[in-house]
Amino acid sequence: MKNQIPSQELSPAEIKNKDFKKTVLGYSPEEVVGFLDQVAKLWEKVQKKERDLNSQIDQLKAEIKSWENKRADFEKLQEMAKADAQKIITLAQEDAQKIIDESENRSQEVRKNTENWLTEILEEVQEVEKRKANFITAFRSALDSHYEILKTEQDAEDSLTHKLHEYLKKPKLSGGRAASSLS
Repeated sequence: MKNQIPSQELSPAEIKNKDFKKTVLGYSPEEVVGFLDQVAKLWEKVQKKERDLNSQIDQLKAEIKSWENKRADFEKLQEMAKADAQKIITLAQEDAQKIIDESENRSQEVRKNTENWLTEILEEVQEVEKRKANFITAFRSALDSHYEILKTEQDAEDSLTHKLHEYLKKPKLSGGRAASSLS
């Protein structure tokens, strides 16, 4: 009985029923039997307590084993969570980079469209300014021409008026001399 619990090597019944040889000068059999009954009862309590404690030890060992398994499961879950978190971070970074790239492409497209639109507007403004300058030049030229015509007519009128005054101021001579100076 190698694995037997020490307290079970001797049972309460063995203690109670132990026979002793009787000798003439020996102990009182009644006292021995009474004492052995008392020891057997106490020994029975010790064995019960020992069984309870062994049962508790077995339960605690099972609980420890369960917690160790849970710990191993937790560590696996923790590793999986770390791996999942890393995947999520990687995907988020990739998505963020895509959004940044799309934003940059869109901003470049908007900038290019805006620059093209501004170029068209500037060309239109330059064309309008050219037309304005041509109109102003043509208008000035027309005004200058008309002014020259008016001035020439005015000069002609002034000259004619002046000649007429001169003619009227001159004494009248006979015949055709005064008449010829009008021409």
